[in-house]
Amino acid sequence: MTRSHAPVITVKIPIAWDEMTSSSRQRLEQITGRDSRIIHAFFGIIEENEGELLRGKGKKRIDENKLHAMTMTALRVAHGEEQRLEVEHDFKERFPRISANELSECRRIAIANYESYLALRAKKWRKASRPAETNSEKRIPRMMYIPRRAKLVEHDTTIARLWLDIRDSLDSVQEGRRIHDRLRIPLKIAPFHLEELARGKPKAVQVFADRHGKWWTGIIVRLTTVEKRKDAELPPAILGIDLGINCAACTTLLTQHKVSKTRYFKQKEKHQVFLRYEERIADLQHDLDTRRSNGKNCDGLIRKLKELKTKRADAAKTYDRALVSNLLSYIEKLSQRYQLYVGIGRLKGIRNAARRGNYKGPTFRGMVHRWSFSRITEGLKHGLEQLGWEVEGKDSRFHAVPENWTSIMCWKCGNKGVRPKQSLFVCHTCGFRTNADRNGSLNIARRLLTLIPSLKDETGLGRWATPERGNGSAPKAARRTRSAKQKSSLSKQGTSSAPGESAVVRFVQLDLSGFGDETGRSDNNPAVAKAVENLAAPGRDVPGTGQETEAETARGTVSC
Repeated sequence: MTRSHAPVITVKIPIAWDEMTSSSRQRLEQITGRDSRIIHAFFGIIEENEGELLRGKGKKRIDENKLHAMTMTALRVAHGEEQRLEVEHDFKERFPRISANELSECRRIAIANYESYLALRAKKWRKASRPAETNSEKRIPRMMYIPRRAKLVEHDTTIARLWLDIRDSLDSVQEGRRIHDRLRIPLKIAPFHLEELARGKPKAVQVFADRHGKWWTGIIVRLTTVEKRKDAELPPAILGIDLGINCAACTTLLTQHKVSKTRYFKQKEKHQVFLRYEERIADLQHDLDTRRSNGKNCDGLIRKLKELKTKRADAAKTYDRALVSNLLSYIEKLSQRYQLYVGIGRLKGIRNAARRGNYKGPTFRGMVHRWSFSRITEGLKHGLEQLGWEVEGKDSRFHAVPENWTSIMCWKCGNKGVRPKQSLFVCHTCGFRTNADRNGSLNIARRLLTLIPSLKDETGLGRWATPERGNGSAPKAARRTRSAKQKSSLSKQGTSSAPGESAVVRFVQLDLSGFGDETGRSDNNPAVAKAVENLAAPGRDVPGTGQETEAETARGTVSC
């Protein structure tokens, strides 16, 4: 049987804790506590025998068969195999109130957690903590597979409509019974939960309590209604996505004939919310340092500070989900007209620019380190997979493109430009002038062409989107002093622009409310507020026929 590669989702449903009897509550707490103790015990065995259990290229995987042989005796074995009457760590004897199948589920969860730690440890710049240290005080839920160890039961009563039926082996294993007891848990179901469950087939479930003591069940559903997109007859196009902090995302659509659309996804209210959080956290941190220096009790301030930081993290997740949802809606709309490929900037190593000693200041460091660009990328990838997109392999339509120098290199001529201010890009070589985020998204879309060979032939996007460029190389990370005898590093063309190019580029900036056809538009973009100045390059008073301009339409910013 081959492993399914269909996308999965998790449906989080609250448990009707108040409707459960006291004995059922106690039973559920005992089951989850037992599972957590077993998972922590597996952590200890893996850490103690890590050298023997590691396998695979790079030693980043745990050999489950060896771990099973270390912790489980085997009396009934297949023909030709030897019995294991004694093992070094006998979990059957150590934990007598759990079945063998439930024990294997705990083992798989422990292995998955430890392999995640190994992947983080392999990154030299990342200091990873061992699973036994980070999860020492909280319960780790076991993955109960449906329908063997758990199942969903519809029983419409005054208490609940949907129930979770799980195995209760606390007493049946000790008594030697082959048929285990069952524990039914009422769920607070809503129409949204039923719609999500109907999208596929439930495969597993986890029961856990959050940090506030509220109990939940997470049902893993494998989608079965996803249809692969069939749009080979549509014209190809590339959507470049440039992520940012002030402007959450800038997208530019590159078609066979022109730069079609530029959209700006802004979250102005996010900056206001986070500014209030930062001010309150700074005040509490100052009071905390003052009380500590005076030797006073700080427990109350520490608790408030922790709660405030948790609220800030939750708010960041909420805004990221909203951004991903808006991007998915926009991509789905474009997919009706184009055979669309999506490229998003991969911001690898950007946090190195915000480390101590780089003279950027604490505000800049905090802003960059709290920027969760990876969560946006993974959320967008998962959402596209649910829409039927290929996101893995050679046929993938979604790619994370290296973003190095995309905001400072001119997308038209390939030479290094300047940014007089954060939102403005100017190329003195060809006279191109536009928003810096737009220039970055164009460069990302252009780089994606190198990953898709079918778009670079004489009939694809490469025919128009790859005009003759200069030999401008990537700028150096550090400046070098040059003597008076050395020649200028500028192009031989000087400041004159290439034929058919103009220094004046006009565009319309839209916010999140500008998705519809009837929304208002604004020309007051601060990035190009002075674009009507006399910026034409010397020798080019009259633009050529191939001049790039941007015109307003009811659908947004269109370049033609």
